[in-house]
Amino acid sequence: MSPFRNRFAAWTAVAVLGAASLFAAETAPAGGHRHGRMGAFLSSYLNLTPSQQTQAKATFQEARQSGQPIRTQLKQTRQALRTAVQANNTSQIQQLAASEGNQMGQLAAIRGTAMAKVYQILTPDQQQKLAALQQARQSAHQAPAAGSQSPSAGSEN
Repeated sequence: MSPFRNRFAAWTAVAVLGAASLFAAETAPAGGHRHGRMGAFLSSYLNLTPSQQTQAKATFQEARQSGQPIRTQLKQTRQALRTAVQANNTSQIQQLAASEGNQMGQLAAIRGTAMAKVYQILTPDQQQKLAALQQARQSAHQAPAAGSQSPSAGSEN
């Protein structure tokens, strides 16, 4: 995996944990995404007040709505990219890959902006708890990667 993809994946994991996961399924239809469990967990873990829960839900609902057209474009771009790869159209691959990166960046900005708004409604104690949780998740995410490098290093001996 390229360094850019590694950094993007790590940032996305943290953003998703801290942002969209907070209350995503609480506003999603029944049988929706697994984010509802995460939202309920974080709400409980951070001991959010009903007012904070309402504000966060509204913020993330707004972010989902504003990101929906971009997600639709991204899906179309990825399909077109698959078609370009199958056709070996290198110039179109380059163009579509740049487009995909731009769209992913737009979604990351939307998620980041939503999280920034929610972060502002948290108390300092809640902010510390969230930071600790994010750090633990990041450490756990990096641990398997470090472990997977060990066997290959050992096999070179």
